[in-house]
Amino acid sequence: MSHDKIRAAARKRMAETGESYATARREVIKNYQAAGAGASFPSARWFAMDYSDMGRGSWLDPLLGRGPAGNGGVEVDSDVLRVRTWDFHMDIPRGSVRSVARSEHQTRGTIGVHARRGTWLVNGSHEGLVELAIDPPCYLPRQPTTLFRKMKASSLIISLVDPDGFIAAVQRNGSHS
Repeated sequence: MSHDKIRAAARKRMAETGESYATARREVIKNYQAAGAGASFPSARWFAMDYSDMGRGSWLDPLLGRGPAGNGGVEVDSDVLRVRTWDFHMDIPRGSVRSVARSEHQTRGTIGVHARRGTWLVNGSHEGLVELAIDPPCYLPRQPTTLFRKMKASSLIISLVDPDGFIAAVQRNGSHS
């Protein structure tokens, strides 16, 4: 892949995900290498998290990369779903996604990242909730939201701006639902 194509793909990814140029470039190269040298840039779709119920937030939020200015969401790639918020990171192998559907989960007014018995709720809104059933379960990396422990995730509920588009993208690319 030529430098111009890498730069163009990285800039496109930056616009879609809000990542820095260096991060976007690294991911573009990694995806290209995983696809093989003869392949073109593999397509990935970004689905933004819905932050509509968070309100205005703090003036520190944009500086810390969180909240509505934080560009959280899910990247749907051919072999992995990458969930990213300012303080929560999770990579779900496509083979582990058993089902994806709209969620009827009652958030009871909570917003943020919460876990209970392997079920993770990552939301900035009470609307647009989508639930992923994960089997075999994934283990989250050590991060602030897991209190720096390695924790299991057998289900993920996330609030998205375009939940139906996300469901269609995951099902189209090989989900079991």
